[in-house]
Amino acid sequence: MTDRLVSPSTGKTLIPLAKRTTTPTPADAPKPVHVAREFIEVVVFDGRLASRGSQFGHAAVEIDGTVYSRAPSTYFKGSYTKYLRSNTALVVEGAEGSRPGMFRDAVGLKMWVSPREKKLIRDELERRVAADSKYSLFGNSCSSNVADVLELAGIMAHDPRGFQTPVTPVELLAVLEKSNRLVQRRFYGKGYEGGASGNW
Repeated sequence: MTDRLVSPSTGKTLIPLAKRTTTPTPADAPKPVHVAREFIEVVVFDGRLASRGSQFGHAAVEIDGTVYSRAPSTYFKGSYTKYLRSNTALVVEGAEGSRPGMFRDAVGLKMWVSPREKKLIRDELERRVAADSKYSLFGNSCSSNVADVLELAGIMAHDPRGFQTPVTPVELLAVLEKSNRLVQRRFYGKGYEGGASGNW
């Protein structure tokens, strides 16, 4: 920078009074953009031939310790810890006694979302729980519900090269594992007894 500049419009000599750096990094360096991040977990379970509707696997969404899951009989909402244990345990102990568990493996995918996206997903899940519309393997299954709410928030959850429905749990898992929203992959084996993953 020279000490004296000539104005092209007036011809006057200009003298700089101060020099100020507006960015702490070079002009061609990438600048960080700070985004508020929150987290949800999509959990995908193995299939069970003995369970109606679960032959191809199962999927659910966890938000702040609450799980949402479209089951053949109802749209379930409840404690994620209990839900995860009942799906991975051989026998579930409860106040009313013991009952068989689902005894299957699961993979949890921790995904980052913005606060606005998280609210959008939760509100839509709450609406679906209240509506409790009839289960359909092709358009209203566990995995299609998860894919629908994620894509409502702009997160791709199915392979666009294939059919829009049905979205299978395996397809959901494969697509989300490649997502730039994925933060962590967790494995919950049969007999899992850990705490809820809602508190990251």
